[in-house]
Amino acid sequence: MSDTTNPAPQVPARGPIDMAVLGGFLGTIGSSVGPELILSPGKDLFHYTDLPGLLGILQNGDLWLTHSRYSNDDEEMAHGQRIAGKVIDDAMGQPPGMALYPEYLQHLKNLIDQPLAEGMYICCFCQKNNLLSQWRGYGANGAGVSIQFDSGGFSPWAGVDCTHGLMRFWQVTYKEETQRKILEAAVQHAWSWNPRLTPEQRAQHAADAIQFFIPTFKNADFSEESEWRLVFTPKPQCPVRPRFRPRGAMLVPYFTLRDLFPPAEGTIATLPITHMTVGPNPSKVLNVASVRMLLDGLGYGSVPVEASSTPIRT
Repeated sequence: MSDTTNPAPQVPARGPIDMAVLGGFLGTIGSSVGPELILSPGKDLFHYTDLPGLLGILQNGDLWLTHSRYSNDDEEMAHGQRIAGKVIDDAMGQPPGMALYPEYLQHLKNLIDQPLAEGMYICCFCQKNNLLSQWRGYGANGAGVSIQFDSGGFSPWAGVDCTHGLMRFWQVTYKEETQRKILEAAVQHAWSWNPRLTPEQRAQHAADAIQFFIPTFKNADFSEESEWRLVFTPKPQCPVRPRFRPRGAMLVPYFTLRDLFPPAEGTIATLPITHMTVGPNPSKVLNVASVRMLLDGLGYGSVPVEASSTPIRT
């Protein structure tokens, strides 16, 4: 007997990301949501890490950008997906006023749960130094360091469209109202950007923009972190391939800043580091001395080093 039930609708496959459209949307988001989302020169940012991480950063003049789907917190990505689903559902519930708009939204709904083939890669920073939750979560429970960076020193890499993809510093948003505004702006921008495109093509552009921002959304309970993220989206067929590192039962893909932006031949790779705080642990006095020696030997002689005075149980 033949099956007379209606077959399930075909979900369109994700195509390669269009960097021109995504970059155009990022250029408009400040006016529609707020310029505070975009990093301005002169802002100090802090990166908490353990001592092996510190050695890698200083000795190689490098930072790692990890695939967002391999974040330490699965809920982090699920939160953004839920907000996106709500925004699309709310738009679909409005009285239809534009031909093909409901079709566009349905295509977008089908696409939004499909990850970008190219992936999104992030490196995390905090606006606050000497934050207890950061010492516990990322600074080896006080046995690590907090590295202070001058955001202006990242201008050769962030905010420019490099040959390998698109890299931006973006503020993490914790308010659902702001998150919804960003996603609503993405839906409207993709719809109106080029009316000659099919609903499927416009939905692809909207999904790209939405998935760019999902790694910058977190639950309001984490607002104390005041986080910024360096976000990298590789171009389709990016000639630089991600590296991999083991973590538990997984291999985690990541890019290094120096793979994407190699220093000029004959120069030493350094980062815009302006201060170093050694974590609050019983060995902090000795650690200040050894970190001072390490910085002096790697071209960071002018960077001050101090020990955290925060009390912490280790």
